Formats: sequence, C-alpha cells, structure tokens
Amino acid sequence: MEVTGIILAGGKSARMGADKGLQELCGKALISYAIQSLSEICSTIIISTSSDAYLSFGLKTIPDEIPGIGPMGGIYSALKQSKTEKNMVLSCDLPFVSKELMSFILKNSDGYQVAVSWQGNQHYEPLCGFYHVSVLDQMKAFIHKINYKLPDLFEEIIINKLDINNNLAFYTENLFLNVNSKHDLATAENLMNNRK
Repeated sequence: MEVTGIILAGGKSARMGADKGLQELCGKALISYAIQSLSEICSTIIISTSSDAYLSFGLKTIPDEIPGIGPMGGIYSALKQSKTEKNMVLSCDLPFVSKELMSFILKNSDGYQVAVSWQGNQHYEPLCGFYHVSVLDQMKAFIHKINYKLPDLFEEIIINKLDINNNLAFYTENLFLNVNSKHDLATAENLMNNRK
C-alpha cells in the first residue's frame, strides 16, 4: 500500500524562539522522531516547510502555497504535492507519537477522508492522523471562506473520530505531548531518559 508521510515543520515556533523541528532532544533533532514514526508505514515522506534547513534530512520539502494560515495551509499544500491517495500527517513537535499509534490510525482509515484522535466536542489531535487526498476540495473551500480551523472542517467531512485510550497496548499519557517551548523540551528529555 502506497502511503505518503507528511511532516509539518512550518510553524513559527514563537515560544521556542528557534526552529522547533531542529531543536535537539536526547541527541537527535526533534523532527527525527516524526521521521522514525512514519518511515516504517509510509513509502514516501515529505516535509511541509519553507526552510532550507530541513534539506539536510534528504527529504522533499514543500513550502506553504498560502503562507501564514497555520496547519491547514501546510496540510493543503503537501496534499496537493502528494502522489498517493492515502497520507499520514504528523507534526514535528510530537516526539512520543509511535509507529504503533500511526499504524492504528491507518488501519482505521478505510472509507474515511480523515481519521484522527478525538476526545469529545471539538477536541481533536488534527496534526497526527490520516488524510485522504479527497479532502482537498473541502479544504480549499474553507480556505476561500478564510476559515482555517481544522475542527470546523472535520464537521463537514467523512471522519473517523478515534478514541485513543489506555485500553490500547501502545497508549501512554504522554503520547500527544506537544513540545512548544524550551520548558517542554526539558520535560520531554526527562521523560525519555526515564523510559530507558
């Protein structure tokens, strides 16, 4: 099965004060964890970024077609460049997302345009999930309406809202820990060191 992995590394990183994906976590660039999680389930990996700094990873980089509109813009631009119908999206700042989680999402994606973790109401993990290329048309319509909120888009598409909970063998409470600041980086480093 051909699947493209899309890593989102285009954020402004205002709280980090530097390019997030290139920050070191336990001796590796933060983005390396996303590459690792996707490499076993994806035939191709592309990075959504306008920074030349990511070229060193040897992967194709895709700049945002419409800069400054957040994650929807990155996903939209990368999906347009993807050569496969099935795509796994992962933000570069989620180092505890495992290949087991990504495989689980992919296995539960058949017949859906999007499959993501959901905790009720509009509490999704939209930057870690499955996106079928067919979602492009609806995404384009939202961008034209100047609505860049992924949870609003999710209300209008065929979505599998996945309950990722502690009944799943790969579950940990830090699965979706988001590394946005130097403090988060230190927290993640401690958690990783304690796992070893």
